[in-house]
Amino acid sequence: MSSAVLIRKIRALKPWHHNLQLTPEVDIRCAFEAEEIERANNGNVSFIDARDEFESKIKAIYPDGVEGKTFLDCACNSGAYCFWMRELGASKSFGFDVRDHWIDQARFVQENCRVAPTDNIEFAVFDMMRLRERNLEPMDITLFKGIFYHLADPIQGLKIAADMTKELLWFNSAMIFKEDERGMICTFERSEKVMSGVHSLSWTPTGPKVIVMMLYWLGFNDIWHVFTRPYPANLKYGRMEIIAARTEGELDGLGSVQGARKMDTTVFKNAVPADDDIKSLF
Repeated sequence: MSSAVLIRKIRALKPWHHNLQLTPEVDIRCAFEAEEIERANNGNVSFIDARDEFESKIKAIYPDGVEGKTFLDCACNSGAYCFWMRELGASKSFGFDVRDHWIDQARFVQENCRVAPTDNIEFAVFDMMRLRERNLEPMDITLFKGIFYHLADPIQGLKIAADMTKELLWFNSAMIFKEDERGMICTFERSEKVMSGVHSLSWTPTGPKVIVMMLYWLGFNDIWHVFTRPYPANLKYGRMEIIAARTEGELDGLGSVQGARKMDTTVFKNAVPADDDIKSLF
């Protein structure tokens, strides 16, 4: 396929959320003028280059590489993280999303990428809450990014993902800043939007504390708060990232990532702590 034809096909699959390299000459970004991939002209979808940040954290956590690791991406969008993990050496990647639009993009990239391996990657369209029906083997690493706050039952969704995770769960979610960081705010969202969930009802966490407690409850003993960032356009809302591992010490490499800090979960080990004890954790 010539570069010109490839670019036409990329444009026909708009909107895109991730920049991906397909050939030495063509990535998703180059198919559009700068103003065309601004949110207002991209179906209200942000267009991001996330590869470098993602890879730097993976390499910090796994300095010896991810050869032979298996990878699950919940709400995988166009499959970017599956492709990057495969390129880094993962033996198998599986990505799913509830919307055909994103899986159509992922399969298009898989068919047309000429700069990295795309074998041993599978994509599927289905709802997070139906993951167990796939009867997949648990994966070493699970990415749970951009989905928690789109679920009507996010705790159950997170548990489903955790049950599929052998080593590490990478959590990333929108959040609403509140003084009490142990709660969730119930809202409705328009399910017809391509970046929204499909359940209409949704829950947004008010800070990392509530997620740390959930992840500990789900059996993760090494939990790191990587960042909390406000959105520039509206400081009431922001983004958080938390990475959790089953085994203590597995995430020590995150100490090299600016702003990342290990959460002290020892208060949870023997009993349900008093409210004041929980507050002292953070």
